[in-house]
Amino acid sequence: MGRRARAEHEEPIEPIARRSSGPIAIEPRPDPDASALGDEDVEILVADDREVDLVAIETILAAASRRIVTASSGREALRRVLERDFAVILLDVVMGDMDGFEVASIIKQRERSRHTPIIFLTSAGLDVGFIYRGYSVGAVDYLVKPIDADVLRAKVEIFTALHRKDRRIQRQAEALREAERREREVALSALRVASERRYRNLAEAIPQIVWTAQRDGTVTYVNRRWHELTGQTRDEARDRGWLAMIHPDDAFRVVEEWRSAVDAERDLAVDARIRARDGRYRWHLCRAVAERDEQGVVVGWLGTCTDFDDTKRAHAAAEAAVHARDEFLSIASHELRTPLTTLRLRLQSLERSSHPSGDRDDLRLREKVESALRQTNRLASLVDSLLDVSRITTGTIKLYRERFDLAEAAREVVDGFAEAASAAGCTITLEASPGLSGCWDRLRVEQVLQNLVGNALKYAAGSAIEVVVAGGDGIATVSVADRGAGIAPEDVERIFARFERAAPMHPTGGLGLGLYISRQIASAHGGTLTLVTTPGEGSTFTLSLPMAAG
Repeated sequence: MGRRARAEHEEPIEPIARRSSGPIAIEPRPDPDASALGDEDVEILVADDREVDLVAIETILAAASRRIVTASSGREALRRVLERDFAVILLDVVMGDMDGFEVASIIKQRERSRHTPIIFLTSAGLDVGFIYRGYSVGAVDYLVKPIDADVLRAKVEIFTALHRKDRRIQRQAEALREAERREREVALSALRVASERRYRNLAEAIPQIVWTAQRDGTVTYVNRRWHELTGQTRDEARDRGWLAMIHPDDAFRVVEEWRSAVDAERDLAVDARIRARDGRYRWHLCRAVAERDEQGVVVGWLGTCTDFDDTKRAHAAAEAAVHARDEFLSIASHELRTPLTTLRLRLQSLERSSHPSGDRDDLRLREKVESALRQTNRLASLVDSLLDVSRITTGTIKLYRERFDLAEAAREVVDGFAEAASAAGCTITLEASPGLSGCWDRLRVEQVLQNLVGNALKYAAGSAIEVVVAGGDGIATVSVADRGAGIAPEDVERIFARFERAAPMHPTGGLGLGLYISRQIASAHGGTLTLVTTPGEGSTFTLSLPMAAG
């Protein structure tokens, strides 16, 4: 005999209270919160595919504080659960489309309805297995049809009371969170006011001009320093009033820079002359940074104006002095070149016309002529260096390009220093790769190599000097390495500046222009001149030139 057949001869199971012919013993306890929550109806879902049962349950549970929502199928019940929240769900076990166990299982899988209590409704005669299955899918109780009205009302009242309490607790929690939020807002507002007050006090205390602007760039505040400098009041400076204090020659540029910074939401840095109370203009560096909220949106601008008029004028005076010096050197070098050229030509003529006779006076005269010619050549070299500096400064240096072999040019320079190397106790070796030709100014390239080899002989006397000519990837290089004292790292870039030397007190003297001119010549060719050095181990200068025609 099957389970269902056996159940028809068994006593129905009633989990909460046994049905009897007399009145039920369970009475619902009155809910003290019901009166406080009576203005919000509690909703109950009843799902049953028999219309008569739905009407019966609606009649039993009718109350002012409850609203009955019915569903005649399992799918309709699921739709109702998706639409709203219920205090309790009365669910028939056997329905046409879906049984109650399946509906209950789906309801419990949804986060929002997971904790909604479900009471199964079943006809008499179902066995214990069905009841256990109902509990396994999340039911809290069973009611057997025909349903006892008092029992149904009592059970439903318990769950509706619990639902009301839960809602009350939720509202209290929400009210508590709202109160905490408002309390935080009040505290933040007080903190904001205090912070703004401290900010204003700080802005008034510092010696620079401080100002603020809205998101669109409209100035809203200037500190006391602005009034002290310009005599303009804060009200007069607001909006675009401050523009009246900017020098007419700077006003358009400042407005354009400011508008561009606001539109691009980037920092501003612009210098301008601001008119003081005495009518004179003073240079100021004006800066502004965007103030952003937590999302990075610009909400305003904070700016400063720093007086650097004295520095600006001192810098201008220095530039004027440098310009005057360069102009003097240019004029002086040109004026010196003419008599030097004449003197050198006459000394060369005198040297050629003298014939050694063995006479002591003739020998002394010849030595003096040769000495005078060497000094004249040295002086002419210094004048040529000054002329090169003048041409570089004014941008008038010219290159006369021709195609030649770099290795051949390096060999001629090394050969030309043979006597000087012997006098300095140095040995010069040349390692050159053939076929490294390019379109360069030969005289200028040889001038660079002469400067590099001459420096090596000057600062690394008594050591070996290596000249290496190499090439690759369209670049030709000439490296001049010595084994001298080397150069301190902090002086590597300094020695390429004008009038700078590696050793200022070196006895051989010099103007300190050779490396500066050499680097400028390399740059004019589109190349570079670099230095790698280690103190105590020597230095290596490298000239790099592009082999393609410029």
